[in-house]
Amino acid sequence: MSRALPILAAVLLLPLAAHAQGPLPGVDVTDLDAGEVGALSTLMSEGACPCDTQKSLLDCIKAKSCPAATELAGFGADKLRDGLGLEQVREAVVRKYLEDHIHYTFDLSDTPRKGPADAKVVLVEFADFECPHCALMKDTVAGVAKQFPDDVAVYFKQFPLGHHAHSHAAARATLAAHRQGRFWQMHDLIFQNQGSLSPARFVEFATELGLNVERFKKDMEDQALYAQIERDRKEAIAANLSGTPTIYINGRLYIEPKTPEALAKYIRAQLAKAGEEGGKKKK
Repeated sequence: MSRALPILAAVLLLPLAAHAQGPLPGVDVTDLDAGEVGALSTLMSEGACPCDTQKSLLDCIKAKSCPAATELAGFGADKLRDGLGLEQVREAVVRKYLEDHIHYTFDLSDTPRKGPADAKVVLVEFADFECPHCALMKDTVAGVAKQFPDDVAVYFKQFPLGHHAHSHAAARATLAAHRQGRFWQMHDLIFQNQGSLSPARFVEFATELGLNVERFKKDMEDQALYAQIERDRKEAIAANLSGTPTIYINGRLYIEPKTPEALAKYIRAQLAKAGEEGGKKKK
């Protein structure tokens, strides 16, 4: 399985899940045996109802108070009828829940961007400059921006990890370079030289990029950059970030594989969805 189960725990689970089985009024359970119905009922008892997060999905289904909860159970029943195992059904339900009901808003006003400001798809990445997985993600995200130049905007937010000696300084170095229009160039240099970072190296990178070095060094110590990084960190925590790199697309946590192919496929689906919604509005 992917990260679906940890995400379920972080985003969907009630503080004290009842794990109770029970009937599912309004849900078509045709062709499901008693064990499958009970398992689906238990799964619904574990998730928070989108209409009232103090109640479980099962509570709302029984009360017939939230059509979205009943729809989610029906989706799970369909997956069981399709022959999926319980863990596969659980993952599918989590994915649908996240897609339909969990949406995050980020302050992007001071965030470095690659791509058009009015892009149909907004990709927000939180990363740490000493994280090896983030370094690998660099080319994947860059490839997406290149593949969809008119439709995708990539925003980079800072999440330096405390156990990395130079990650906070690296974050400040990129933001200082951003003030001179060289964020992405500094971003790339730091990731390319991830194993040999130091304060002196950041100055070397600034010189290589033709920056005003004295201004760069002064900006690196500007308290406004410290504050910006802290704002990014708090946003990430509020959005249930559990590690780096973490990606959000159009405000939704991206939990598919972080491969170029999977990311491009997901973006194409979002573009198709945007096209469908645009067509409906014109009508």
